[in-house]
Amino acid sequence: MKHLVFLIVFAISSSFVFVHPKTLNASPPVSSPSTSSKTAPSVSAESYYHVMSGLRHETEGQFEKALEAYKKAEPNDPNSPFLMTRMAVSSARIGELKNAVALAEKANQLKPGDHEILNLLADLYAAGDSFESVVATYHKIIEQAPNEIEGYLNLAEFLAKEQRLDEAIVVAQRGLLADPESHIGHYYLAKLYAGQKEYAKGIEHYQEAARLHPAFLHAHLSAASLYEFLEKFEEAEKIYRHILKQSHLDHEEAGMRLVAILTEKKAFPEAMTILNQLSASDPKNSDFLLKISLLWAEQKEYKNALDALQKVMDIQPLSSKMKSYLASLYEGTEQYDQAIQTYQEMLAQGENRYDMHLRLGEIYFYRLKKYPEALSAGENAILVDQKRHEAYLLTGLVLYESEQFEDAVERFLEGIEISPNQPSLHFHLGVTYDKINLFDKLVLEMKRALAIDGNHVMSLNYLGYTYADRGIFLDEAVSLIDRALKIRPEDGYIMDSLGWAYYKQGKTKEALSLLEKAVVLAPDDPVILEHLGEVYLKENQKDKTREVWARALRLDSKNEKLKTRFHEAGFFLSPEETAPLPKKKQMGASVSTFP
Repeated sequence: MKHLVFLIVFAISSSFVFVHPKTLNASPPVSSPSTSSKTAPSVSAESYYHVMSGLRHETEGQFEKALEAYKKAEPNDPNSPFLMTRMAVSSARIGELKNAVALAEKANQLKPGDHEILNLLADLYAAGDSFESVVATYHKIIEQAPNEIEGYLNLAEFLAKEQRLDEAIVVAQRGLLADPESHIGHYYLAKLYAGQKEYAKGIEHYQEAARLHPAFLHAHLSAASLYEFLEKFEEAEKIYRHILKQSHLDHEEAGMRLVAILTEKKAFPEAMTILNQLSASDPKNSDFLLKISLLWAEQKEYKNALDALQKVMDIQPLSSKMKSYLASLYEGTEQYDQAIQTYQEMLAQGENRYDMHLRLGEIYFYRLKKYPEALSAGENAILVDQKRHEAYLLTGLVLYESEQFEDAVERFLEGIEISPNQPSLHFHLGVTYDKINLFDKLVLEMKRALAIDGNHVMSLNYLGYTYADRGIFLDEAVSLIDRALKIRPEDGYIMDSLGWAYYKQGKTKEALSLLEKAVVLAPDDPVILEHLGEVYLKENQKDKTREVWARALRLDSKNEKLKTRFHEAGFFLSPEETAPLPKKKQMGASVSTFP
């Protein structure tokens, strides 16, 4: 059966498939068998006990027992339309559709034209895929009550479910001709137009439904959702604000949708105000608290995000996804041990997930510089999923930083074998080849990275800098680095590369301008200071040369090449200049190996 018969509880007073207008703005009535409608149970006193027993079983969802009870009542009341309908409902509920149809048809013969029985028949025909019978039945309902819109809308909904939207629209329009002031009619016609992608007409009828019944929130919300779908966010925002104004700021759906729009606009303070108001109206609603946490995280206010998430934890246990989020907030607040503990607890509970191992490896590597632990976590990630490249990249980087260059090469090659179109793998393989003096392979891998992504900034910069530093292909070097700088115009390390390339071309003025800007942007990089000193020396500004080189040597006291240049230029360090300066780890340097 294509259609389920869930709708056929058939509380005799309201058995319409389409939701009755009175129920859309109120809590639905208890779905129990009714004996108070105009189709009152016509049963004899002898049958009364069995009928009441059947109704009780129906209410409890025990439809087989209900059917048994009704069958006991049937011999005394074989011509009761009420009894036939109840038997039909119970039969349908236990899957005896053919019997249910026969019983409903008998009820219709006993009481021809009864709308409730006809609606039951339509439901049963629909469950049995009897298209023509459904349509004919609804037409009978419409013929008997041509000025009541419910019959039209029930037929329109059935046609819509059958993907016959054009016909459904025509029927719904006929219903509105019968009752032009029906807000439900306009609402349903709007849904049909939206389904046909006639969005302007959909908006028009949603708005008319809202005008006819200003408190009909379904029309307002549907119009706003359609505006969002059409990316007319200002119009949607107006409607959500109207709903909140009318409902005293406690309408959850409108509030959350408005928060989403405001968040997209980066209007964080107002979004937070609305969330706090919603949360105040329902303090135990963890969804509000979670959204507050996520909104703080969006603003990189990780401590506030963590505080809000901990309130969620006070209400309910966190899902696996939320535990991962918790760990990320620990990272954001530099509580790395807590983040590690959270991931390890999840792994201990059997969640042997790739992303957890990878994240652990990244914390150990990037944050704590614990290379053995990082390598172990990365290897565990590979064991979980050998077809994803991130763990190969991570472990390759760990091996590189551990100066195990041959092993790093093997790991990057493994990653490239399973994921050949990742420019970062080719880039880092090229960097590693550079460390073991395989220049041709270095160039090849950088070019492969750029063939995959012509805007891969690190490859552009690294290859260009390599050419410049060697004094070869200088025009190409300038072109490559200039492309990188256009992508990252405020990157001091790329400025340094371009300045150095200009210096190698003999363009000292252009070089000096760029290198002085580079030092401002990255004041603690000894390589940039060394380059700037060379340009100053070329320009015969020896005092400035001595100043920047002295600082470079304090940042990198192991630079023997620079020490030699320093002394050759006639410079000597005073005792106070020999004290090393703390060197900050730069993640974007010209020759950085980090992604």
